[in-house]
Amino acid sequence: MDESHCLRESTATVASAIDVFFVLALNLAYVYNNGITVHLLSAMCLTVIDMYANRRPVPHFRRNRQEEYFERFMIAVSAHHRNERSVQFYADELHITPKYLSTVIKEVSGRSAAQWIDEFVIQEAKVLLKFSNKSIQEVAYHLNFSTQSFFGKYFKRHTGMSPNRYRKV
Repeated sequence: MDESHCLRESTATVASAIDVFFVLALNLAYVYNNGITVHLLSAMCLTVIDMYANRRPVPHFRRNRQEEYFERFMIAVSAHHRNERSVQFYADELHITPKYLSTVIKEVSGRSAAQWIDEFVIQEAKVLLKFSNKSIQEVAYHLNFSTQSFFGKYFKRHTGMSPNRYRKV
């Protein structure tokens, strides 16, 4: 069994993550608590990211160079997706060519580098649209789109619906 993505955490750390999850789940029932929900969701995500960043290595697991590039790519996308959506930017960050980056990411994950970048942007857009009081224009600005119209077209191309419709469903 491939344990490369398993987390080995203390009982206290896992209990803390579960506590945040349950408080978040209970809070989702109250529509008027959007602000609290956004902060709880952020806390839960940060807890998981912290667990992943501080994970202890799994014994006898050796990553190859491609897997290391994939991990570094995912960290870079997580940090920069609000401002950078070009494969060229991430290739430059990793000091490799865009073609090699695309090849490596596709081989390791089955998805292209561009698809991963789009996934990060769309997921953050969805969270902001559902759980914040930001206008669509503010969401577009937050994600570094030049116009609300361009954001709307991008969002619709990736989700099949407009940001306004997504917010309402």
